[in-house]
Amino acid sequence: MKASVDAQWERYGRALIISMSEVLDETPDHIHSNLLETADYWLSVGLVLGLREPDQAQQLLKSLIGQVFE
Repeated sequence: MKASVDAQWERYGRALIISMSEVLDETPDHIHSNLLETADYWLSVGLVLGLREPDQAQQLLKSLIGQVFE
């Protein structure tokens, strides 16, 4: 079981780093751990919100996407 959990965390870590690769390429190395930690936190918050309050999560996501592309 432990190997399975470790493998899942490894896949999650790789996915997070890959999804953040553009940001990491454009920022100094010494802040990468803080950026990844922050992204991980907000991703966790978003997942919990999405599971507990899917309508509100969808509304928040639409709002955030709208702000990014304005």
